[in-house]
Amino acid sequence: MHSESSWIAVSETGWRQPEPSVPAAFGMKDAWRQGTTPILAQEQFDQDILGDLGNIFANFIESGQVWALIVGFVLGYMLRSVTTFR
Repeated sequence: MHSESSWIAVSETGWRQPEPSVPAAFGMKDAWRQGTTPILAQEQFDQDILGDLGNIFANFIESGQVWALIVGFVLGYMLRSVTTFR
């Protein structure tokens, strides 16, 4: 899909797309190989699962979401006790 900005005005009535260019890293003799190079699509990162869980818990406490959880439990228990038939 090409955007309108990639089209070049040839004359007042005609438009054409620009010619595909071969990157400087490839010579014309290697142009057929462009796109055959395997791409490694993974990212290396430090896996500190316990540290991440600690950060998540600290954010849960600091943001006040723990209070919303407690209020939700209390209101839910009250609603359950009101709607339960004995």
